[in-house]
Amino acid sequence: MASVSGTGSLGNTSLRGYGGLVSGIDRDQVIEQLTAATNAKITNKKSEMTKLSWKQEAFQSISNKILALQDNFMSYSSSSNLKDASIFAKNRISILGDSKVTKFVSATGSSSLVNSLAILGVRQTATASTRISDKKNGTDSITAYRITEENLNNPAACQTSNLKGSQLTFGYYNEVTKKYDATATFSFPSAYKDEDGKSQKIDYTDIYGADGNADAGKIRELTDKLNTALKQSGLKLGENQLSDVFEFGFDADSGSFRINTKAGHENTNIVLRDTSSALGALGYKKADGADTSKGISLKASNNVFNANSSDFASKSVKRQSVVQYLTGRKVSFSYGGQTKEIELVKKGETFSDLSDLAAKMTERLEKAFGVGNVTAEAESGTLKFKVGDSSQSLTINESDPEVRSMLGILNGASNKLSLNASLWDNKEKLGLDAGDFDSDGNGYIEINKTKIKFTKNTTINELMDKINNNKEIGVKASYLSTTNQFVLVADETGKRGEIDLGANGAGEKLFGCTYTEDGNGKRTYTNGGSSEDGKNAQILVSYGNGINTMVESLSNSFDLAGLRVTVSGEFGDVEGSEGNWSYDKSQAVTFSASADIDGVTEKVKKFIEDYNALVEEINTQITTKPDSSYGPLTDEQKDEMSETSIENWEKKAKQGILFNDTTMRELSMDMQGVLTELVGSVANYADLEDIGITISTDYKDGGKLVFNESAFRTAMTDEPDKVSNIITGGGDVKKGLTKIIEDTLTPYANRYPERNGGSYGRLIAEAGSEKLPLSVQNNQIYRELKEMEEAIEKFRLQLKSEQDRYINQFTRMETMINQMNAQASYLSQLQG
Repeated sequence: MASVSGTGSLGNTSLRGYGGLVSGIDRDQVIEQLTAATNAKITNKKSEMTKLSWKQEAFQSISNKILALQDNFMSYSSSSNLKDASIFAKNRISILGDSKVTKFVSATGSSSLVNSLAILGVRQTATASTRISDKKNGTDSITAYRITEENLNNPAACQTSNLKGSQLTFGYYNEVTKKYDATATFSFPSAYKDEDGKSQKIDYTDIYGADGNADAGKIRELTDKLNTALKQSGLKLGENQLSDVFEFGFDADSGSFRINTKAGHENTNIVLRDTSSALGALGYKKADGADTSKGISLKASNNVFNANSSDFASKSVKRQSVVQYLTGRKVSFSYGGQTKEIELVKKGETFSDLSDLAAKMTERLEKAFGVGNVTAEAESGTLKFKVGDSSQSLTINESDPEVRSMLGILNGASNKLSLNASLWDNKEKLGLDAGDFDSDGNGYIEINKTKIKFTKNTTINELMDKINNNKEIGVKASYLSTTNQFVLVADETGKRGEIDLGANGAGEKLFGCTYTEDGNGKRTYTNGGSSEDGKNAQILVSYGNGINTMVESLSNSFDLAGLRVTVSGEFGDVEGSEGNWSYDKSQAVTFSASADIDGVTEKVKKFIEDYNALVEEINTQITTKPDSSYGPLTDEQKDEMSETSIENWEKKAKQGILFNDTTMRELSMDMQGVLTELVGSVANYADLEDIGITISTDYKDGGKLVFNESAFRTAMTDEPDKVSNIITGGGDVKKGLTKIIEDTLTPYANRYPERNGGSYGRLIAEAGSEKLPLSVQNNQIYRELKEMEEAIEKFRLQLKSEQDRYINQFTRMETMINQMNAQASYLSQLQG
């Protein structure tokens, strides 16, 4: 509720009119006396409003406790719910038997047969269908295709762009503010879209001809692509798009990059900021002594950028030999469960040939992984990284695509399968061929009648993700790097989970396994693969009736007469009895059940504590008489008191705020009748005593419950069903304690109005609750407070009107007295 500020005094009224300077009358004091009645109305209304706010707080304190009691102990979503009979049941299951086999069994729930139930053995656990593919083709090496004898010391072997990703910032410079009013930044992109909307890469290094010299035609092709990218960027300054004002070009005579203005924009005021990161890569060099802090002019008549640009090719592309490029670079090698960063070439090293480089790299690799495990070799003029044991996996990871390109490897390059490489690049290792892709490079596999589409560029990891993220397939795919095989496992265990690779062939090539079959249908797998259908779990159960039953389940969990039993291992099989399964009696598992006495006791104890706290607050409110000598403080009174004094005063003033309130008295009477109603629900009072729950014999307690923890624990040990019936309702008890309390409290406060004739309860209707947002501004007290606020505002307007009237009257009086005094003085002078 919005607070109401103080009434305020007349204020510095001496600033308005003469304020008694002539008459000698204390005008402000007189006006305050004349308006005292209106001021008193404001003060009294504020006092009423404060008392009503306190009353609202008191109601809300009780309604919030009721809601908390319902939320914590009467809601099925709460872990402390006491309406659920199962928490009192003997549902703490102990597994009895030889510890060698009991470790394979767990159980939850409750069952009347728990003491006679036994598991005589687990014939087999449930398994999921599994498919392990043939071993894929692997090699003993990874080829670095760009590290060749020819490129080793070739000064132009490695070409990298200084321009890609750099920026040109255009803007308007303001001579008055000495700042740029507006800027737009163009980043040299890695790609643009062609006329068909397809993304096309921009190769910034493809600007040299076969003779090793800059090729003007190729550079113009580059500037054409950049102009397209500039237009597609949509960058604007003012009303114009940058692509409408400028275009990139190339001057073959000077070998320089150009930024030219288009027709109609020759006198543009747009300049280039001299902080643009692309300037150097474009061949621009500031003239000696030039001041470019206000920007680099691009006007046709004074194009400072064009005048100071040259040698674009050498500035935009860095050309190095392989040795120069690799110097100081580290690449991540993984082998034998270890990952090491290897510096390929150290600063200052030179190599006469590729074998010389390979020898130095081998030293570093063997230092990292041991002698003979990983080496570098020059083979047919190309560098290869080899493993001594071809069954081991070697992987090279490099996050920078430029470095990968200069090495001539894929990300995650491996002598086995490169999971981050495309299906096309891996097709030989995977056993795929061109026929598995259509003319557009697309293909698909089929698993469990669901198609998974791929393209030539789809990586192995991406394909496995598509499988794993598609719930309809019901299969998880993974890769075993040690054996170079794929594994498919059905999501569900038992005979329901199948793995069908379809008939299109690609799926079988990727995940299938080859085998031969003899006349009896026995399979022999020929290339390391295997296939196992899912099996149902089977356990031999005795229900204590002398009959043993083999029970089967799709999973490893079984519902046995209310008991949820889960098995994780096989036991009980008599050795040599595989054909006709027999069980070993000594390995039988039995069960015993007990209630969770500690847990239930704590919940019931806390429930009664919270219930009694509610009873006590209600009883205190309706029996405490208010002290009429304490009331709400005015703003003036608060100004003269300390915070502690105010707090103590208001604490005393709030006491008895709900004294004899009709709603609260009815609530108190209803709560005092809780156990009486419970006894009327066919719960014997002696039974209540047996389970340790009775009502206080002190009438001043207002109906508090008394909890005998020792008696309750005994009852939970000996008669948990009796405890459950009394608290939750069951057996001969028509309505349990929690239900009676819930029904008692619901008419006063609840979260679900549909259970109470569309009402949140009497307390909520009276005062609202922050726990029920819709009620905060929809309650009786809120409406009354709003009316009081409006009344106070009217009184304030009336007070101001009265003050203004009296001020005007006093001002006129002072003026007239002043005039009379002046006349008297004049007459006196005449008589002088």
